[in-house]
Amino acid sequence: MNKLIYITYQVFPNIKANTLQTIRMLEQFVINNIETELIFPDRDKSNLSKENIFNFYNVDEKFIIRKHKHYLPFGKFGSTKNKLSFLISSFLWSMFIVFKTMRKVESDTVIMTRTHWVSYFLSNYKNKIIYECHKFSKIDNLLFYKIRNKNNIIVIFTNKELMNSFNLSKNIKNNSIILNSSFEEKYFEDCQISKLDNSVIFAGNLTRFEEERNLDFIIEAFKDARLNKYKLKIVGGPDSVAKRIKQNVLETNIEILGRLSHKNTVKEIQNSEIGILINSPNLHSQLHTSPIKYFEYIRGGLKVLAVDFPAHKKLPSFNNLYFYKYGDKEDFIKNLISVSKSKFVYNEEITNYSYKSRVDKLLGHIARLEGLEPPTL
Repeated sequence: MNKLIYITYQVFPNIKANTLQTIRMLEQFVINNIETELIFPDRDKSNLSKENIFNFYNVDEKFIIRKHKHYLPFGKFGSTKNKLSFLISSFLWSMFIVFKTMRKVESDTVIMTRTHWVSYFLSNYKNKIIYECHKFSKIDNLLFYKIRNKNNIIVIFTNKELMNSFNLSKNIKNNSIILNSSFEEKYFEDCQISKLDNSVIFAGNLTRFEEERNLDFIIEAFKDARLNKYKLKIVGGPDSVAKRIKQNVLETNIEILGRLSHKNTVKEIQNSEIGILINSPNLHSQLHTSPIKYFEYIRGGLKVLAVDFPAHKKLPSFNNLYFYKYGDKEDFIKNLISVSKSKFVYNEEITNYSYKSRVDKLLGHIARLEGLEPPTL
């Protein structure tokens, strides 16, 4: 692979974890000497330059960025949360941008996306197509059926349960690969680590799919006298949600830091002892999620206390993953105290979950499908 174009309906810069993952993947392609280009819509009509975007994500390895004007209905009529408006806009923009882009693209250029309509329209071309599928949807299921006989499409799933939730043809399944989320190694190198006793952290966006993550449950638990000697840090945005939470928290053992840069978030993780995984009980959170922060917690030397959703139980444990019953404050408190008394166990397998390893695995998978020797990286 010499050139890769990433076409997506995401918006950059953005605090959402999915945009961070996209940027980190693109950086790794550049490191592998692959000419890399990002194409996305200017949905929020921002005037930010590509340098602003690079600075927002602390990008060291630069790639081409092309931001296209967005004249479609999403955000023009009613709330930007309007699902129908989003679906129509995504469909139309995907059709337009694929046609426009592919007129000038050579046949050996690989096209990557995490937008299902983009992958569908790309399937009409002979180029190698990589589609990152991160959640279940009926549209995806339909589109997988439509492209069932295509040999040029590789699908990335975040876990086996997500892959098995779709009715995939043998052809698509054989071309698929399961890749968990990852951490960025450069932020964990040569860092001064000073872990604070009984320090607990939640790091990540405070909302998911426009819903808050049930952090009020954790905050209520920390009001219990048994957790007085523990300190909870909550790191993440949107800033409006962080501000609302901060205004309602009076306890001195709870600190709301709001959104920090990725680099500074990692510092806060490394200074903590226990990381919290919590989500609202939707299909994705319960069965299909692969949280970036989980791998950052483990790489940062944290023990992890997670709500007992099946998706969390399928994560590689590294001997540092513990659970509490969803919605059970008493169980959360008892397990947090128990976890604080346990020792962190270093497991070198965590190195297999860096973004470098994620891209290496993908490139190796592509090489095997083409009957070639995997690249030496």
